[in-house]
Amino acid sequence: MKKPTLGVHLIIRNEAALLPQCLDSLAGAADEIVVVDTGSTDNSAAIATSYGAKVYHMNWNYDFSAARNTGLSHAETDWILVLDADEILKTPVGTITEMLRNTDAMAFTVNIENWLGSLPEDRLTHNVIRLFRNGAGYSFQGIIHEGLDASIIGKHGASVIRSSGIEIIHLGYLPGLMAKKDKISRNEHLLRRALAKDPGNDFYSYNLAVTCCQNGQLEEAEALLIRTINRAPLQASYRPSMIRDLAKIQLSLNHIKAVNALLARELPRYSDYPDLHFIQGQSWESQGLTERAFQSYQRAAAGSEEPAAPVEASSTGVTLEAGAAVNAGATLTAGAALSGKYVSEKGMNSFRPLARMGAISLQLGHFEEAARWFHRALQHHVLYAPALQGIASAFQRLDVPDQDIATLLTQLAGTGQAAGRSAVIHALDAVCAYEAIAGLPQIDFPLEKETLPARASAWIITGRLQEAGAALREALSLLRDTTAMEGDMENLHRLWMIAAICRWQDNRPQPEPLEFADAPEPLRSALLLVDEQLTQHNTAPVLPGDAGNLSRVIAELIRLAVKLRCGGLAGRLAGLFPEHRTDWAEALYESGQLEEAGELLITLAGDQQARGKVPFYLAEMLFDKGHYGEAADWFQHMLAGTPGHEPSRIGLSLSYLHLARQELEEAADSFPEIYAHGPLQEDMKATEQAIAVLNRTAWHTQWNSHRYFRKEPHHEAANPDFPLHDC
Repeated sequence: MKKPTLGVHLIIRNEAALLPQCLDSLAGAADEIVVVDTGSTDNSAAIATSYGAKVYHMNWNYDFSAARNTGLSHAETDWILVLDADEILKTPVGTITEMLRNTDAMAFTVNIENWLGSLPEDRLTHNVIRLFRNGAGYSFQGIIHEGLDASIIGKHGASVIRSSGIEIIHLGYLPGLMAKKDKISRNEHLLRRALAKDPGNDFYSYNLAVTCCQNGQLEEAEALLIRTINRAPLQASYRPSMIRDLAKIQLSLNHIKAVNALLARELPRYSDYPDLHFIQGQSWESQGLTERAFQSYQRAAAGSEEPAAPVEASSTGVTLEAGAAVNAGATLTAGAALSGKYVSEKGMNSFRPLARMGAISLQLGHFEEAARWFHRALQHHVLYAPALQGIASAFQRLDVPDQDIATLLTQLAGTGQAAGRSAVIHALDAVCAYEAIAGLPQIDFPLEKETLPARASAWIITGRLQEAGAALREALSLLRDTTAMEGDMENLHRLWMIAAICRWQDNRPQPEPLEFADAPEPLRSALLLVDEQLTQHNTAPVLPGDAGNLSRVIAELIRLAVKLRCGGLAGRLAGLFPEHRTDWAEALYESGQLEEAGELLITLAGDQQARGKVPFYLAEMLFDKGHYGEAADWFQHMLAGTPGHEPSRIGLSLSYLHLARQELEEAADSFPEIYAHGPLQEDMKATEQAIAVLNRTAWHTQWNSHRYFRKEPHHEAANPDFPLHDC
């Protein structure tokens, strides 16, 4: 059979920035490129023409299907592949045409990998019909999120649609592109317009819910999804995605009972959907039900590849599993088991649940087991930050020296790529292994802007102020032209703040002193004012427009000085700016300096300055000392000012439970012959069980007592961000 011809169809409007990489991905192999321009004011059409495309112009009429169907009317090839300008075709065109040579299918689904951020795990995959025969009378339907499904199924039934291995990368959900193109507002306008004409359309209602969620309107999104799920047919292809999205929204809104009820009803229908098992695990964890959470994560990871036989990790003396030599460029394998059946986040059946299983094992004190789970997660995604930080934390609990942990992380992530070097340094920073960071060899870990803040911080913490100062001055002198840091102003701001702390902490004369006048605005004005206060002890004039910025910078400087173990400097700043004593107290407490923090917290409470988290931290300290009645008063104080503060709500519940247990114990001790058995003992047991469950929730500030000033690694269970998919 002769080789079929393949045309690629796009619609564009002001896509000059993205169109070249889309068309480059075709490698000149398409038999025809058909482009419909709906009103570009840039040179998009000219770019398309330069690639040999046939460009047709039409006025935008707020209907994506109309534009797609205009392209179909000009098609001259046997098959049509539909792309968007913000997509990249990963599968070679030649591979596609060979697949089409002997098929009897009428259409194929392709796998879309949506990029949601810069990290390898920031991916959401789904399948959609994009490849179909020309001349069969198909047409797109829907003014937005247009599709061919109804047209094809209406003519031939679903059996003529096959899955393909074609892969497409979609960049349009990257935050920068979403904001630049104002896609959320556009989509909301079109969806509300469509629903005004067809209010019973479940597909539009679902996608409006997704758009509301993307716009931060979670309550409206929840209400829309509940209504739509209740009326949509069970066979609707997007129904599992609605369940997933609703569960994630309800979890974010802390509607735990609703999440539990939803998943109890729907998981039997979608028992092979790892995302739902993972969300259920997150829900159980938030309730302190760690054993149930572990089981849910196990079910989510059921499709992951089995590990190889265990091997000995010589640098740690702890048995791990084979695969430690995976390099930083390793391909993520987690999506294979899903086969495109569901909309799914990358790693939901592999590294994400495996890392959570490691975190639970760590929490329960099973440190070797935790290390193995984290290692299994890293076999699927070697740069996954929660797993790298988790394995480092587990080995610290096993008294493995930080230098050996650094060696292990280096073996796992490699140093050949910047991403691997960055992953190692940030994992060590997350577990406060500052000596290990400071001792990393320059030949393997050259200074890079991505990791300089962490490395300079480690040098300052370990007393190497000159080394830190020299590196920071050199870096900042190269970055005076802020265009060199375009798109990364947050990192530049961080570097200046660390450099300021380093300069004020190091009293020795500097050959090339740091010039705050070179800092970018609005940071420059604030640093100059603070510097004048510190060096000349004069009150610098603060213009009304600068007050808010100055306050933010001072608060950040105090917290950073405490983190960098420059306690004297933090105290000086708090003395010069007494309205920031609250920031100082909070930073001391969060860093684990409880004695110093306690004195300051009590002083603030006595001065009627218990603002921010001060009431909560006072409550925690009283709770930890067993003063449950006083702790309850301060938890209530915190809740009065911040009604939605979940840790205070749990702390208050625990305080009352402890008070109840004390009352029960006193009663039992007073009349042992009466209460040795019976309802009182049952009440005591139930109270103790409730205390144990709540203590397993992440309500209390965490410090790592294993080594001074160490904190717990970041874990995904508390992450409020959740990607949704609009079809």
